[in-house]
Amino acid sequence: MVRRLLVVAVVILAVGFAASAFAADAAAGKTAFDGAKPACKGCHTDVKNPLAKAGADNTADELKAWVRTPKDMIAKKGKKGIMPAYPAEKISDADLENLVAYLATMK
Repeated sequence: MVRRLLVVAVVILAVGFAASAFAADAAAGKTAFDGAKPACKGCHTDVKNPLAKAGADNTADELKAWVRTPKDMIAKKGKKGIMPAYPAEKISDADLENLVAYLATMK
């Protein structure tokens, strides 16, 4: 019984460490945000297009969709405006994960 509990504890710790090794990096996400072409902050730092509550107003999947398929999200959320799509050729999946981690901090 003790051995079984020990094995379960080791597995839980291993999974926890593995998850943290693959966790997205919000600081790297800010770098992606600042370096995007066309520039995210060209539109998203003005009063009309604030990102101040992006993390509170959207799930992680929705934030990804805003980047990959913004026209769909504009329609889904009942918004107006335009935003370029950023396919994998413009922002890698890893950079997208980091960007979402950064946007999720905006609450």
